[in-house]
Amino acid sequence: MSQPYAQGFGQSGYPPVRAARTSAPNGVLAGVGLVAALGLVLAPLLPWVGVSQRGFLFIAAQSRQWTALDDLPEINNVPGWLALGSGVIALGLITAGLLLGRRTLAAAAALPALSGLAACGLFVLQLKNYQREYENDLVARVAQAVLDIKGGLEAGWFLALVCGLVLLGCTLGQMVRKSR
Repeated sequence: MSQPYAQGFGQSGYPPVRAARTSAPNGVLAGVGLVAALGLVLAPLLPWVGVSQRGFLFIAAQSRQWTALDDLPEINNVPGWLALGSGVIALGLITAGLLLGRRTLAAAAALPALSGLAACGLFVLQLKNYQREYENDLVARVAQAVLDIKGGLEAGWFLALVCGLVLLGCTLGQMVRKSR
C-alpha cells in the first residue's frame, strides 16, 4: 500500500510551516552604535559655536560659547533639539534591537542617524546665513579687524557629526551583515 502523501510532508501534502528566523544584531556593531547614540544625545549640551576677541586698549579679551540648545540671534535651536531627539530615538531602537534580538530594529537607527547629520548641516546653514547678513556691514567689519574677532564651530558640533557618521556606519553594517 502506497502512502497518500509524499515523505517528509504533512498530511495536507505541503511542507510543515515554521516561523521565520531572524538573526540577532551584531553585538559589536550594536555596542558601538549605542555609544555613538549616547554621544549624539550629549552633543547638543556641549558648545557648538564660539566667538573670541583679542583685547585692545581698554577692552578686555573675551571668549563666549553657545550650545545648540541656546537661543542665538538669527539662529534657532531646532538643530540642537533635532540632534538630541535623534540620539534618544537611536538609543531606544538599538536597545530594543538588542533586548528583543531583532537586527531590523537596530538597523532602523539609520533614520535617526541621518536626521542627526541633517541637524549638523542645518546649523551650519543658519550660521552661514547669519554671517552673510553682516558681511557688508562697515561697523561690524571694522570691529572685527580692530578687535581680531574670530568665530567658529566648537566641539559639540564635531561630536554630533562624528557620532552621526559612526551611528550611520553601524546601522548600515547591521543591514548588510549576513544572517546566520
